[in-house]
Amino acid sequence: MTDSILIIGGGIAGINAAIKCARSGARVVVVEQDAIVGGRLAAAMTQRSSVGESLDGASVPKLETLATTAGIEFLTLAELDDIEGRPGNFEVSIRQRARFVTEDCTRCNHCRPVCPVVRPNEHDAGLNYRKAIFAPLPETLPQEFVIDIDACLNTPPNYLPCNRCTEVCDDDAIRFDVPLDQVHKRHVGAIIVATGLEEMSTAGTGNRFFGEHPDIVTDSEMERLLTAPGPTGGFAAKPSNEEYPSNALFVLDEFAPFPEHTASSQIGRLSAQDVKGITLLVTTQPGDEDLDRLAQALPESVTVRAGLLQKVEFGDDQRLAVTYAEFSGSSVPEERFDMVVLLSSPQPAAGLQQVSDILGIELNERGFVVRSNAEVPCATSRPGVYVAGCAGGLAHLGEVVQQVELAAAAALSHLDPRLLGGQHDTADAGELLSAPPGEAELRARLESVLTALLEKTD
Repeated sequence: MTDSILIIGGGIAGINAAIKCARSGARVVVVEQDAIVGGRLAAAMTQRSSVGESLDGASVPKLETLATTAGIEFLTLAELDDIEGRPGNFEVSIRQRARFVTEDCTRCNHCRPVCPVVRPNEHDAGLNYRKAIFAPLPETLPQEFVIDIDACLNTPPNYLPCNRCTEVCDDDAIRFDVPLDQVHKRHVGAIIVATGLEEMSTAGTGNRFFGEHPDIVTDSEMERLLTAPGPTGGFAAKPSNEEYPSNALFVLDEFAPFPEHTASSQIGRLSAQDVKGITLLVTTQPGDEDLDRLAQALPESVTVRAGLLQKVEFGDDQRLAVTYAEFSGSSVPEERFDMVVLLSSPQPAAGLQQVSDILGIELNERGFVVRSNAEVPCATSRPGVYVAGCAGGLAHLGEVVQQVELAAAAALSHLDPRLLGGQHDTADAGELLSAPPGEAELRARLESVLTALLEKTD
């Protein structure tokens, strides 16, 4: 047995699981395919974030806390390559791509202005631009810049027609003469899959109006507008001209918990920015109970409509003219809005299928990890491998926090307690994870998880 846990995914679920396990005495290896950790909430985890210490009632850990928590190793630009062994004794191979910028980088920012390559910044939902050498956000972990080698004019190690960044780097931190990737071996007792979701701006909305005008945005883009540091400082300014909207239309295409929760969260924060004229248009034939549920979750000032979205045009008054056919009658109203937000159900993270193939765990028809044991809700089809967060299906932040507790407890049960040194820091865990409604039920489920695992070991 060992004292280590592997976590696949460095988003909010993976980070919370890493802190929970590390504070219980385990060593943790976090594998993240992106250049930074934080995932969809990377901006919310900074000290300058407009979100503060919590979002939708759930605690959001800060990067500073993460960087100072002992026992956590981060491998960014990395992915699982191979696995052998059994619970308590897994041997894993992790393939890590080159960053081309070393830890000597001080973010002097001399390189970015001289880089000739411009690309949309995926970490700001494509709402602004970055260079081939860049920092995805003002505050990141790791902190050093990264080179998008697929966009860079150089093709290391032999074809280097551009050396502008290396010429101006006072820290001598840019290296094109490194191996393109390297393989790390780790010995772990358990694995937590926390790969999260695919951003809708890249996965597609399925709405025919998306892309017709800058002020028709996805919920992923609206989230970045509402979170500082970001493209507009945390205020939902119109992408077309950076003016603040006086009203907005949210379009909900299906009754499902995840998009409904997203609508409630974003509409609430938009209302707090004095955007009072907000309408929610439901394009699926609703029942009375559906509309009542939506209305109860929204500020009283929000208007809820039900009808088919027919047309969105850019009017002479520089606003979006929206036409929809009401389900309740024959009228076809036209209303004008400053912004239109398209709500959707995101897809499983890119790469989850590959992770599934390597680990040998089952996915369901939608591509999410199958939870295969009713008594151990975080268990997958392979013993010793657990799932947390949206890798196992759509979940809002409060639900993710609860799932992290279960997955961390299950993973820790496979480690040698003698190596953990008896460090079960329940006080720190309480600070990290807020206590959502149903705490007694959560504790009972945790006890059930541990009991089931002990019986399985016997």
